[in-house]
Amino acid sequence: MNRERTIDTVQTRAMQATARDGITEMFLGGMLLVFGVLFYLETLLAALGVLIPLGLNPLGKLLKRKYVYPRIGYSKVARQPHALRGIGFAALAFIGVILAALGLFSWILGRDAGYSLWMSHFVPSFTGLIMAIGPWVVARTYRLARWYVFAALFVTGGICLPLFHFATGYTAVAVQTAIVGAFSLLYGIGLFITFLRKYPVTEVEHAS
Repeated sequence: MNRERTIDTVQTRAMQATARDGITEMFLGGMLLVFGVLFYLETLLAALGVLIPLGLNPLGKLLKRKYVYPRIGYSKVARQPHALRGIGFAALAFIGVILAALGLFSWILGRDAGYSLWMSHFVPSFTGLIMAIGPWVVARTYRLARWYVFAALFVTGGICLPLFHFATGYTAVAVQTAIVGAFSLLYGIGLFITFLRKYPVTEVEHAS
């Protein structure tokens, strides 16, 4: 048990160390921002969002090799299977709640009225909750407080956008995704600039 706790502690600290560069936040933000804009323009265009990581992954590795590894070295953190299982179980639970709530709304208000109310106001809220699961698990597993902020933005956006009539339905989902993406992108850029200034490369390292 003590050995497992020690390994978990080492993995957590390694993850915290490798997360200082802000590259993950930049790429997550860029992906969410593009996905949100595509979804806002046309729902079917959001399907192109699955291609975004294919282009960003090589670029991320390039940035790591050029700017990160020469400054703080390289470490590989083992994947946390229990964290992935937690995300999966939570997502399935929320999907079950969504389907049950949709049926309840249709039963109480009638099929058309219940579906309309559900799509306009409750889809953004539940979508925000589902999208907040990933950041919340990352924050809890690796003790990265800023990921709690990302989770909170998803939840808050899903509730406030339809509540104050800024956007409803799928439009609200697109807007909240783009907002969180823009915030994450800007935050990641700030972290990356701070990282470069805090850990300058020496002439010997630069020459190598």
